[in-house]
Amino acid sequence: MSITINEHLTEALKKLGIANLRLQQEAPMEAILNNEDVIVLMPTSGGKSLLYQLPAVMEHGSLTLVISPLKALQLDQVDALRSKGIRAAVLNSDLSAAEHRDVLEDMTEHGGLLYLAPEQLRSPAVAEALQSCPILTRIAVDEAHILPQAKDDFRKAYGKVGSFIHSLPHRPQVIALTATATRNDVSLIRKSLGIPNAERFRTPLRRDNLHLCIKNIDNSKIRKGKRKPSTENVLFQSVERELSKWDEDGAVIIYCPTVKLVKRLCKWLKTRDYPVGKYHGKMKHAKRKAAQQAFMRGKKPIMVATNAFGLGIDKPDVRLVIHAGLPLSMDDYVQEIGRAGRDGKKSRCVLFFAKADFERNKRILSHSGGNKAIRRKLKRLNALHGLVDSKKCLWRVIEKYFGEKPQKKCEKCCHCRQKSV
Repeated sequence: MSITINEHLTEALKKLGIANLRLQQEAPMEAILNNEDVIVLMPTSGGKSLLYQLPAVMEHGSLTLVISPLKALQLDQVDALRSKGIRAAVLNSDLSAAEHRDVLEDMTEHGGLLYLAPEQLRSPAVAEALQSCPILTRIAVDEAHILPQAKDDFRKAYGKVGSFIHSLPHRPQVIALTATATRNDVSLIRKSLGIPNAERFRTPLRRDNLHLCIKNIDNSKIRKGKRKPSTENVLFQSVERELSKWDEDGAVIIYCPTVKLVKRLCKWLKTRDYPVGKYHGKMKHAKRKAAQQAFMRGKKPIMVATNAFGLGIDKPDVRLVIHAGLPLSMDDYVQEIGRAGRDGKKSRCVLFFAKADFERNKRILSHSGGNKAIRRKLKRLNALHGLVDSKKCLWRVIEKYFGEKPQKKCEKCCHCRQKSV
């Protein structure tokens, strides 16, 4: 291990309840403790949060700003840190004006880990307090894969994080973290955050406990009498077939490309007595929160959702991820299958698609920004098209797209297993 173990580091690890660094954490941690800017690509559950929490615990009286897109994730991490006696707080719109002011004053004066969404930086009071804070030493940008698409997507505030960093009178260390990013994405992250010399650390994407499968439902043998059933009916029956293999151990996430499909599939599964909940961006916040809690507590272990669900969800025992239709990009697909098997146990990821899915996705993307943005998104969609059309090992195709050197065949995905029969 190249990182120097000393009493200070050991004590900080102990306070966080961790015995040792994982192998993939050692190199980026060494660079971070040397005050270097870094971009860390590490699969879900790889231990990214420790990379900014550990140095923050080691540096008493300094402030680490954690920019994260989801309130639920921020609150979970802050609660966990506080339970260990570590100074941490969330700055969000749920606080009253007085609470918001008190949190900001306390953290900028005494330090700790301050979590906020990028939208908070739009507030002149927040920006000015941080700009005049002499103890702000580190900024961690979580889910950094959003940065290359920030101008086009719903989190436009992510695109302003770099200009905020540039506005600071003294330059803090910057740590960018994500599970997935292509080589081009990494270049755009460097440019967006103003960290041209940041070293990139990549942990291999492949997780041997995830068994991938892709099925074209146009070729399905499901029939209803002499009549050919609708594509939706075939899709629903295909999903149910997959659920029949689930032994009710752990949880299931079923991703749908549209809100309409989420509602229809959830209703259909309920009529078959499955313990199912739903989640999509058009639901009221209270209903989304209740659905998420029921899923996390195991009361409704099957969640039917759009891609609004999952970012920051830390449920280790998701045994099955089903895509009931094609996602909008290779990046989305890999992010979403990454929610399976975080505990290292064998888990299955199944994608059902029909040829018509590509045309639907192209129509959706054609209305999602300017010409340059649309071209970028279509490139990501075409990469996914290449994956479902390929007959090669699925993990090797994914690795090539993200700029990794493809490993040997996984021998576990549907393509590898088919060739071995």
